[in-house]
Amino acid sequence: MTSLDYIVLIPIAVFFLIITSFKRKISGQSEALQLNEQYYKSLFEQNPDIIITFDLEGKILNANKAVDALGYSLDDIRHKPFTPFIVPEELEETSLNFNKAVNGEPVTYECEIFDHKGRKRDIAATNIPIYINGKITGVYAIIKEITVQKKAQKKLIEAEAKYRSLVENSLVGVYIYQNGKIMYVNPRLCEITGYRHDEILSLNLEDVIAPKDYPSVLENINKLITNVEATTTYQFRMFRKDRVSITLETYGSKIDYNGKDAIIGTVIDITKRKNNEKMIKYMAYHDQLTDLPNRHYFKEKLEKVLNTSKQQNENFAILFLDLDRFKAINDFMGHEVGDLLLTEVAERLKNCMDEKGMVSRFGGDEFCFLLPETNEKRAVLMAKRVITALSSPFHINHHDILITPSIGISIFPEHGEDFNSIIKNADIAMYYAKDRGKNNFAIFTKEIKNQSQNELELEMKLRNALERNEFILQFQPQFNLETNQIIGAEALIRWQHPEKGLISPNEFIPVAEESGLIIPMGEWALRTACQQNKAWQLAGLPPITIAVNISAKQFFQSNLVETVEKILFETDLEPNFLELEITESMTMDVEHSISTLLALKDLGVKISIDDFGTGYSSLNYLKRFPIDKLKIDQSFIRESTTDANDQTIVKAIILMAHFLKIKVIAEGVETEDHVSFLLSQHCKEAQGYYFSKPVSAGDFETGVQSLTDSVQGNRECQSVPKRHEISPERELRVPVSA
Repeated sequence: MTSLDYIVLIPIAVFFLIITSFKRKISGQSEALQLNEQYYKSLFEQNPDIIITFDLEGKILNANKAVDALGYSLDDIRHKPFTPFIVPEELEETSLNFNKAVNGEPVTYECEIFDHKGRKRDIAATNIPIYINGKITGVYAIIKEITVQKKAQKKLIEAEAKYRSLVENSLVGVYIYQNGKIMYVNPRLCEITGYRHDEILSLNLEDVIAPKDYPSVLENINKLITNVEATTTYQFRMFRKDRVSITLETYGSKIDYNGKDAIIGTVIDITKRKNNEKMIKYMAYHDQLTDLPNRHYFKEKLEKVLNTSKQQNENFAILFLDLDRFKAINDFMGHEVGDLLLTEVAERLKNCMDEKGMVSRFGGDEFCFLLPETNEKRAVLMAKRVITALSSPFHINHHDILITPSIGISIFPEHGEDFNSIIKNADIAMYYAKDRGKNNFAIFTKEIKNQSQNELELEMKLRNALERNEFILQFQPQFNLETNQIIGAEALIRWQHPEKGLISPNEFIPVAEESGLIIPMGEWALRTACQQNKAWQLAGLPPITIAVNISAKQFFQSNLVETVEKILFETDLEPNFLELEITESMTMDVEHSISTLLALKDLGVKISIDDFGTGYSSLNYLKRFPIDKLKIDQSFIRESTTDANDQTIVKAIILMAHFLKIKVIAEGVETEDHVSFLLSQHCKEAQGYYFSKPVSAGDFETGVQSLTDSVQGNRECQSVPKRHEISPERELRVPVSA
């Protein structure tokens, strides 16, 4: 090959090389273009969000498959402007945002659109300008539906608004406490404390909480923060802004507040409730007439002194005092004078005491002294001091009244090592002093005890009477004052002595109680009353409730509930027709009382408290007992229409019973004024000599039948007399007509 040939071939080779290189470059660019197109297509078609392209005038050019979620196909929307799809209220703002993208500004916003069925949908849209060769030719819209999120957000906002409204307008205080500081309080807590909102937030707890309660508050806070307890409720005292002490009750629980542990809680002002509780407790522990500690308080105090004296091997003394001839003074000069006399006697007795001792009104005209760290010699000195203190006349209502005491003394441990024995022996010594001429004192001795032989003889006679069936029941009817119907009867035991005739229970019940004979006597009375009530039902009389007194010894028998259940089964009497009457003194042992009463209630019988308001006051525990009825003692009813104090007591008992949803019945109703007064106070049930004295079962049955016939006749005649003597010989009368 010549050099000329080489010269010709070289340009041709270069040309082929250039062509080959160009083809390779074009092929590479094509592959990249295809790859980018596939990337774009995947991003566009497979994107879960809706992607729409618009021209510069807002007409839809294309959309991905995600638009199906709105119910549209591409054909439904292509070449159409976006404006018909926008909710009218949102159109202006949406157009402005579209124009921002047209002008080269990407923008994200929210608005509402219509779906295929015309329903509103919430969306979040991002508009992005489309650049081709550096020029904006259209707009991308990336759309995410947020309808569900919007609804959830709306509900959350509404819930927060409700919560805030509830908290801000709550009747209880609300607070958030974190890291030793109060972070939030509602307006009610500001009202309770007297501080402004900003003042409370700047307070330290130790500045306002009572020093004695501050450690307890910190302890409860720590229990929540350390998860020892999930919630806690406690009470504490704090000072208002005006430095008045108030008692608060708070309920708290642990929360997360701004990413840290905190406590949220509610606060209520229980100052009034606490004061009421103190007042009720005071009333429960103090005699209303003399303001002295009552028997219940005295027993609690004596038990403490007794335990201390045993531990320290010390003596203490009991002085049991009874006023001589008080009953005669009370009957002759009236209860008002009697009450004033008792009040002034109480004042003189209090002046005899030192700080360690206490004097209590045991009931009626009986008072009891508790003298810790006192031997016989000191007890005698105290007895002489009391006699001297009462020796001067009392000036009452222009009368000079001379009253003397009889005092019995017993010393621990010589004369007793428990409450009952030491009180009993002081009582025995008191009666011995009274028998020796009154205005005197006596120390308990075995000789004095031996003089109680008469009581033992009476006990033997009672045993014989029980064996010979000498006891009978009489029944005093109980009336509904509004309907004039007999609703029940109280069964009362009597001793039908073969020689002395009918003996009052006052003469033998104390001995029966003391000897324990009250238990078989009480069981006999309960069985007989149930048998009689069932017999009346079988005879066709309207069903009534029979009330039977349960003695203290019966009540504290371990088999009381089983005995009642057995008698109901044997007599076939429905439990709801039996009412068991207990006295306030039986409720002193609270836990036993609650257990026994609940067991009796489970049988279906009714429970009432007899002679309510006398002796042991159990107001502090009344709310815990399953009581159906309170029986107002006749001592309050007797003077309720003439004595303001008795009237107030009766009103208070009735009102309290109504609030506690307990029925109330008055005993000892003797006049029409009593009836009118009780009706005015919404006391619907009563018994007493105004209606009938206690009568035999036969007379009761006849009287009930006569009353039933009379009421029926009155209804037929459409005229009921105000007072209708049904059975004069049986003294069973209809009360004031409804």
